[in-house]
Amino acid sequence: MIIHLALFASVALASGPPVQANGHCLRALSAQATDSVPLSTNFVTAECPSRGPAAAFRHDGIQGSSRLSRPIAQNEIVPLYPEFGIKMVQPGDMLHMVILSGAARIERQVEAMQAARPGQKLFVRSSDGLVLSVRYEGQP
Repeated sequence: MIIHLALFASVALASGPPVQANGHCLRALSAQATDSVPLSTNFVTAECPSRGPAAAFRHDGIQGSSRLSRPIAQNEIVPLYPEFGIKMVQPGDMLHMVILSGAARIERQVEAMQAARPGQKLFVRSSDGLVLSVRYEGQP
């Protein structure tokens, strides 16, 4: 028997549609610490200054997401990062897991154990402690 696993976020993690990198930058709504995972809810789009802002993000290959490479002050203008506006899952987010097998449909609440973007695999934990590897579909 083949089981198809799909995760659907139970909360919207993005603040609107993805933003295209066409000269826009981001303004931090609050101070951010080095090495933290940037969330789209902590930034708003802003026009880039005439002198390009200093790089503020790096890719973390282990987590598969961007991290802050330096501290960011409140209202500081920084360049866009690739995941801005994408419905990312963060560790601790509660998700709705749907398992489909033929005509059978099983649903349960699970907790994300790592960050993931739509299309990526991640580990989740069910309420009874079972840990599963699933693919995040990112649908509301």
